[in-house]
Amino acid sequence: MILGKKISGVPDSTGAFTVLSLSAFFFMSCPAWAATIVDNGATLDVDSATTPVTDYLVRNNSTLNVQGALTESIRVTSGSALNLNDAMVNGQNGGIGVAINSSSAAINRATVNSDSTALLVNRPNASTQGSTVTAADSEFNGGETGAAVSGLSTLELINSQATGTTAGSHGVDIFGGAVRATARTHISGDVAGVVMVNDPAQQGNASLFLDNSTVEGRNGAAIIIDQGVDATITVSNNSTLIGSNGNLLEVQGASAADMDIVNSRLQGNVQITGNSTASLMFDRAAMAGDIVREEGSLANVVLNNGSSFTGRLNGSNLALNESDLTMVDNDRIDTLSLNDGTVNFGVPGEQRAARQLDVVTLSGSGTIAMQGNFATGERDLLTAATATGSFDLEVNASGKDAADPQPLTLVQIERNQATFSLLGGRVNVGTWDYELAERTNTDGGTEYYLNPTTRLSPGAQSVVALFQTALTVSYGELKSLENRMGELQSDANLNGLWIRPYGNEYKVADGSGVGYSQQQQGLSLGVDTRLGHSQWRVGLMAGYSQSDLSLDGGTSADVDSYYFGPYFSWSNPDNGDFLDGALKFNHLRNESKVSMSDGQRAKGDYSNSAVSALLEGGRLIDLGNDWFAKPSVQLSAAVIQGGNYRLDNDMQADSDRTHSLRTKLGVSAGRSVNLGSMRVRPYGRVAMVHEFASNDNVRVNGNTLNTDLSGSGFEVGTGMTVSVSDNMRFDAGVDYAKGKNIEQPVAVTLGMSYQW
Repeated sequence: MILGKKISGVPDSTGAFTVLSLSAFFFMSCPAWAATIVDNGATLDVDSATTPVTDYLVRNNSTLNVQGALTESIRVTSGSALNLNDAMVNGQNGGIGVAINSSSAAINRATVNSDSTALLVNRPNASTQGSTVTAADSEFNGGETGAAVSGLSTLELINSQATGTTAGSHGVDIFGGAVRATARTHISGDVAGVVMVNDPAQQGNASLFLDNSTVEGRNGAAIIIDQGVDATITVSNNSTLIGSNGNLLEVQGASAADMDIVNSRLQGNVQITGNSTASLMFDRAAMAGDIVREEGSLANVVLNNGSSFTGRLNGSNLALNESDLTMVDNDRIDTLSLNDGTVNFGVPGEQRAARQLDVVTLSGSGTIAMQGNFATGERDLLTAATATGSFDLEVNASGKDAADPQPLTLVQIERNQATFSLLGGRVNVGTWDYELAERTNTDGGTEYYLNPTTRLSPGAQSVVALFQTALTVSYGELKSLENRMGELQSDANLNGLWIRPYGNEYKVADGSGVGYSQQQQGLSLGVDTRLGHSQWRVGLMAGYSQSDLSLDGGTSADVDSYYFGPYFSWSNPDNGDFLDGALKFNHLRNESKVSMSDGQRAKGDYSNSAVSALLEGGRLIDLGNDWFAKPSVQLSAAVIQGGNYRLDNDMQADSDRTHSLRTKLGVSAGRSVNLGSMRVRPYGRVAMVHEFASNDNVRVNGNTLNTDLSGSGFEVGTGMTVSVSDNMRFDAGVDYAKGKNIEQPVAVTLGMSYQW
């Protein structure tokens, strides 16, 4: 007969549930249970063709082989063996389906049904010999429990199902035994998927190993641990715990649970009550849920190797080893240790209220990611009684300016021996940056707070640079036309088709408003012709250039420029006087790519137009012996349309029209050399340049910022023109320029022209 008893704290529909007692499991001869007995080392083979449906009792080192048959209850005891293949077992009148007592069984592709327990893996109370069962591709359906395992016994389920079918049932009961569930095994019960309690004789260690398998409590927790048991659980390789009441694990009754989660993702809560302890170890795993810990109980959580926990800890102890914690509300942690770990006060980028984390003991090194609302002054807050180690604070950046810039306290430590620094060294808040500062509060503790500065944020820098760089874009494009005009000045009979690729580099100093470097590549082409037999030549040019701007911290900007315009040239062959002029129209497409202090990227783009003009006059002087000199004076001007645009981090920017008025006084000199049918014309030049225009204003979030490229400078350059025939010529030039706030380390122009 089977004796039963109640286990407190694990309810069924009546307030408690009945589980099998392993203290008494005896087989008795009685008229109510007539069975076929296999005894004294015998072997019996059963198949569907020759054997009637009946119960079996296998004992005293005997063996029962069932192949493809339907049977009633099977009981195997005292060192015997069962081989059950392609069979069905139906336990009758509330009896156990298959009971293995100090014996072994191999079950394959079988279905076992019972109103009570489908499979019992057992041993006599005083025995130290447990049972071993391996079941593959099988089902165990029990009204009270799918399977029960005693201390010193082992059950291995491979691609199988263990199901408690009725109200108050469990999928598997582990009484100090060991259960392995692998290869998509599914364990399911009503009030719990798995219940782990002590063996009545305190034999064996309760353990559960899951590999790519599922434990489900259909109307309760996935796993319940009770009655002071020490339980070990491993959840590995994409295994799943499902608790319909929200709990994936409940530890109660002064029990202790050690659970390893490996390469799996869990969702649900862990509940620890009744002076119990739970220790959770994560390895390349994740959990979303809360640790619900009753006073007097203890929770230890360790995350390793890129693991993550999202939820509330409620006074647990936590170690983050190259792993992440993401808070969902205010929280408290007794001991928080970081080893290259990260504490996120919320999901990065989410809109939420400020949160507070209170820690008793903080140690180690890692990153603490926080958020501040700079418009309202609300911010996340970390407090600790004691702190040691070093920590980086990662604070969200914003494209909006604070309505009333003020210090924001992020960390408060009562007894501090730790160091805190700001990741990236600053926080971008609209137009300006904030930096981290330290002070002693009124209680003698240490506070770390964000302090506003007057340093431009990367977003603001990109805005200023884009509005400012239109001038260097425009003048860099004109350089190719200047070189073409130089050809026309040197040869009164020249006209035709020309093309010139070019590349320019600029370095703009902070004194201009913002410092950046610019790389420009472009292509100009044009055609010109003589007006009748006069000395006037007119032409039309068009082109495209692309400029890449690089600023501090990885922020960049791009400018695509499309341009065209007419030009003219006049020269006097009698005295060498010349006059050139050009008008150029631009359409500019501008884009910012901002790297913010919190690692996020912001983008924005706008389009505008520009017009520029150039007028140059001078004289080509013949020095004899094919030497020449060419003094000249040049006046150029540009007007760039203002822009109004928004970055996707809510930064707003607009600018006035940008103006430029520039003069250049220079001289070039060289010599023409005939080399047979080819003519070479090397030259050098030097010029003084002055930019008059200044005070072009840019507004970022309403803050007015001045850009200023005014001042004097110089240019030097050299080049060569090679005429390979009367119709075809090639040229190349290299220039260097230096001004007050701008330097052009190199400008390279190549050219080819065809004369008709």
